[in-house]
Amino acid sequence: MARPASPSGGTRKGGRGARATAEGPRTRGGWTPAGTAAERRAVHAERGTARGERTRRRIMEAARRVFERDGYLDVGVADIAREAGVAHGSFYTYFSSKLEVFNVVCAEVSEVVDQAVGRRVDGEDGLDPVDALCRANLRYFDVYRENARIYALREQLAHIGEDLHATSVRRRNQTIDRVGHLIRRWQDRGVADPRVDPIPTAAALISMISNVAYWLFVAGDEEGRLDIGGAAATVNDIWIRAVDLRRTPNPEWMEGAAGG
Repeated sequence: MARPASPSGGTRKGGRGARATAEGPRTRGGWTPAGTAAERRAVHAERGTARGERTRRRIMEAARRVFERDGYLDVGVADIAREAGVAHGSFYTYFSSKLEVFNVVCAEVSEVVDQAVGRRVDGEDGLDPVDALCRANLRYFDVYRENARIYALREQLAHIGEDLHATSVRRRNQTIDRVGHLIRRWQDRGVADPRVDPIPTAAALISMISNVAYWLFVAGDEEGRLDIGGAAATVNDIWIRAVDLRRTPNPEWMEGAAGG
């Protein structure tokens, strides 16, 4: 026999049922479930747990493996969820789409590159600007090689969708700004030619080194005309010549900077 409904159409009054009506149904964890995937992600962001972060990380790592193995266009959310060992619906608790998780993976790779290039490792604090640049560029090649498949996908997909293209342009501009700031610092220290325009020069140098890395680790130098050591040496020489980078300050440049 069906249970009689109350005049309001709700559950019976009293006990736990009354609380459920007033505040909404509760999960075993005490949360009020949201009605849409977007709302569920908002709830998770506000009430994230260590377990939730581990699940999100597992999905990200699974997505990266799937993208590196199978590409992007032929991969679906179901493939990522299966690789991560989570339910299909669980994916949408953390990411809105395949594109979003791909962008997150790319952003993480970019952060790894920035940290590798921008940081000083043990024993490098006393390096002059030339040696510091040479080591940073070598680290860039090392990290690019480790993430070559993601770089390849990012370059290919940047020409397919507006969102991916906009993200690629934004990342490139951020890198140009970072290198332009580095050139300005060199100029302020008197170790780089003050006549050099930092931003256009940074754009040219970034385009050069990224394309050399792409040729080495993605497109493939089938004839073996250049190894990583030779590539790094050539790139470093071009960087040094482009800004006339010095190991010690040029007194004339310092005087010019002081004068105004």
